[in-house]
Amino acid sequence: MKPFFPTLAAAALAAALALAARADTKVSVDIGLRLGPPPPVVIREGPPRPVVERVIAAPGPGFVWVAGHHSWIRGQWVWVSGTWAVPPQPGAVWIEGKWDRHSRNWIDGYWMVPQPAPEALVVVEAPPPPRQEVILARPSPSHVWVGGYWAWRGHRHEWVAGHWTLPPPGHLVWVTPRWEHRGASYVFIEGHWR
Repeated sequence: MKPFFPTLAAAALAAALALAARADTKVSVDIGLRLGPPPPVVIREGPPRPVVERVIAAPGPGFVWVAGHHSWIRGQWVWVSGTWAVPPQPGAVWIEGKWDRHSRNWIDGYWMVPQPAPEALVVVEAPPPPRQEVILARPSPSHVWVGGYWAWRGHRHEWVAGHWTLPPPGHLVWVTPRWEHRGASYVFIEGHWR
């Protein structure tokens, strides 16, 4: 007979139930390990209005409140009650789902680890003039053009070609990276979404 070893899910559920029994409160545990946005799903109509919920006290340190929200499950909108969840990784934040009524794309909620802002890059050599690019047809109304730019790699300027991309949820505008001339040097300002 093989010995029984509880899975990660069973261990997390057992810990949550023990915590709920001790705290005499309802506790849900999110054990999803996926980070980053899921692929978009095309849906004819957006989610219904959210349900008003009461936020209960956190069951302990390290929990993050994930507000109640609609999610597209098995071909229909389903209300997912708000819950306290332990992020899948330290520093991870919950990004709410977003429906784009123009493209009818739904991106479900997900965990994301914000990237720290890079240090300013300072070089003495001026970047070459921007290259002329041919902008191909837009793949969908949701896509945004990210223009090409000169980056600094391996002690030299290197061209990064422009391309169409889907913006991250909650962001619509791409701010192009640029070089600023400051005194005898050039400072590279990273591009970002806003």
